[in-house]
Amino acid sequence: MLRLFILFIALFNIAKLTADDSERWFIDTSDLYERGHARSLAYQNLRTPELSGVRAQTLPWIVRIEAQHTFTKEGFVSNHGTGIILKNGLVLTAHHVFTKNINGKNKEVKILLTLTDGRVFPAKLIHQGKPDWALLKMQLPPQSPLNNSPIQIKTPTINETCLFLGYPARMGVDQAGRIQAFHKGNAKQNIPTSRLEPLNVVAKVSDIKSMYLAPLAGFPPVGGMSGGPILNQKGEVIGVQHSVTKTTDDATGKTLSYRIDATPSNLIDLSQVDQP
Repeated sequence: MLRLFILFIALFNIAKLTADDSERWFIDTSDLYERGHARSLAYQNLRTPELSGVRAQTLPWIVRIEAQHTFTKEGFVSNHGTGIILKNGLVLTAHHVFTKNINGKNKEVKILLTLTDGRVFPAKLIHQGKPDWALLKMQLPPQSPLNNSPIQIKTPTINETCLFLGYPARMGVDQAGRIQAFHKGNAKQNIPTSRLEPLNVVAKVSDIKSMYLAPLAGFPPVGGMSGGPILNQKGEVIGVQHSVTKTTDDATGKTLSYRIDATPSNLIDLSQVDQP
């Protein structure tokens, strides 16, 4: 009888594990981002608490970018990126967000910017710089407070610890720190747009000329994070992320190391930009 009771308890625990705890044993992309983001926050709180303040004060000026293109009767294709609002409604980002996979005669691009509070604004591409940066102009009411962004651009310093913010793929982090898919919402059906924040990666400037960043905490950036700002400990933009360089194991494909590549701020000259 005792053996039967023990067997029953064992089967009950297995069933409970299968029903309730399966999420603990399955790792998906969202979990990777969530854990990487959490570790990045923990690292900055412990090692560079100044960056925690930088994140908080910068979030209202970060935008998720959707560039709609290749319009057909069936719909359209979208590129995704991240940007940061500067003064006068300008948005700094990476220019390949508006050129990648956009081919053929129909090169019309419709740009939508979503703020962390869920507001959505259209924008126009007004400048593309080298090696990979661009400026957008938000279509804002004249008295909009977004025209008064405090974000400044500063020259990077070798070995300084910095913060990179971006939206991976079509996701962001909610107020509880969970990774969620982005939803556009529907005004007619009274469905709000997602209010999601960008994810965190802490890094160190290892080369100021080429603007290479050595990661310290987080996860390897992916598509959708392109154009995200690199911020110093004063909250100033020192670069714009555009790509990632990885070293992988030939046999397993495992990522052995990676670096974050960005356009340095000294190549971003706003004085040469004609604003509409």
